[in-house]
Amino acid sequence: MRFEPFIARRYLFSGHHKALLSAITLISIGGVAVGVFALIVVIAVMEGFDRNLVEKIIGAYAHIEIVRASTDSPPVVPAKMLTTIEKLPGVKAVGPVIMRQALLQVIPGEGEEPRQTAVFVQGVDLERERHITKLMDKVSGKAMPDHGEIVIGKKVAQRLYIPLGTRVTVFSPVFVRTPTGGTALARNAVVAGIFDSGFPEADEMIAYTDLETARALFMVPEDEVDGLHLVVDDPQKVDQVKRLVQEAVGPAYLVTTWRERNPVLFDALVLEKWAMFIILLLIVLVASFNIVGTLIMVVIEKTREIGILKSMGATEDAIMRIFVFQGLFIGGIGTLLGAVGGLSTCYLLQNHIRIDILSEAYLSDRIPILINTQWNILIILSALAICLITSLYPARQAAKLDPVEALRYE
Repeated sequence: MRFEPFIARRYLFSGHHKALLSAITLISIGGVAVGVFALIVVIAVMEGFDRNLVEKIIGAYAHIEIVRASTDSPPVVPAKMLTTIEKLPGVKAVGPVIMRQALLQVIPGEGEEPRQTAVFVQGVDLERERHITKLMDKVSGKAMPDHGEIVIGKKVAQRLYIPLGTRVTVFSPVFVRTPTGGTALARNAVVAGIFDSGFPEADEMIAYTDLETARALFMVPEDEVDGLHLVVDDPQKVDQVKRLVQEAVGPAYLVTTWRERNPVLFDALVLEKWAMFIILLLIVLVASFNIVGTLIMVVIEKTREIGILKSMGATEDAIMRIFVFQGLFIGGIGTLLGAVGGLSTCYLLQNHIRIDILSEAYLSDRIPILINTQWNILIILSALAICLITSLYPARQAAKLDPVEALRYE
């Protein structure tokens, strides 16, 4: 065993001022531990909320959408494309979709004012759609509407006061000629269901129906659709599947992923995590100044011993290593305690601590937690690096002591 670690450990907990040095050492260890603890817990909670948000976004929408790249591109014909895309590795399910904006108006009763709102009406293959999005998972009423029926989002129903069975008129952006001039094509429909996706944007903007009802509403030619949408086995590897899909369909079609549809949101989430990481890392930095103070006090108290070691042949590098080991000892113990405490707290929050107020907003009574190994490794390495760097100054001062001056008055 090398003598530097042994002497470093002895210096921290021995001497005439043992109680004072031990107290300062424990405070330094506690400061590092608190910083690492806070970093691990906060990052795990932020990762959990991010995962919760991503699951809701990719639950309400497909992972990948395929549409025409331009008006000159050939139409999307499901009969020609579905089989090819289904065979691609990583593709879990794919289906056709007609999606266009429309005006939804409640047919007013006697003496009532008409109530209306803009929605995106999706015409889908109902059997395939059950395996693509989660819009059909939580529906009051009929999840699979018949021809002439429609299912609307929860917030649409709340905004227009629409109960199940309400008759509505859907105004299409397609204009038709009438004896009195051009007018928007309109179709009557019955609200057969109300879905709750858990994602507010979908709940207040989307309604879905079967493909044939959508064709009649938007005058879409037979066997054509606006696009295809699909889900993949691993949403985090969606970019790899996108490349395969793009190669399969060719440049005439535009392929977009769930990340590309919400770039600002996901960039903001990443930036937020890095900002929080840097801010909380300042706790470790502040704690590291206690390490500097501790080591400077050790150097002052152990001046005689340092002189003896140097007179016996210890090099400046050996003396420096002694005090660097002391800093790493404090930082390592603090980091270990903080990591164990942080991971234990994450486990308790994930499995045993319930917060009822979260149930309605997040469909769970527990704080969402996701322990990311890469983030935890970065936190631990950053804490140790800070402790190492702050140990260098007092270690260098100790190494530069002149043994003659150190022993002159002994």
